[in-house]
Amino acid sequence: MSRNEALIEIVDRTFSIPPKVIAGYARLDRAFTSGDLARICDISRSSAKFYLSKIVGLRMATKVPHKRRYQKYDNADTFSNWLKDLIKLAIVPLESGALKLPEEE
Repeated sequence: MSRNEALIEIVDRTFSIPPKVIAGYARLDRAFTSGDLARICDISRSSAKFYLSKIVGLRMATKVPHKRRYQKYDNADTFSNWLKDLIKLAIVPLESGALKLPEEE
């Protein structure tokens, strides 16, 4: 297995969004449709809608009210920008103890 293949496999196992969609998301305009994502990533429209629901849940994009469009958040024009903010705002404070885990019942 080449280095590139190994890195892509790690990305695929780490995130709930496949590498193909991560790469395609960076090429989308600020406002886009599920069809745009499907075309850029060469996936079906139903798969694009499935991954868009994950993207919206991760707060990388939001649904534009009363339209069939989505819009990227300012800090999430690419997956890596969104991930850098997540690391800075959540992961590092969690590791340092500044962000407390909720108590389980």
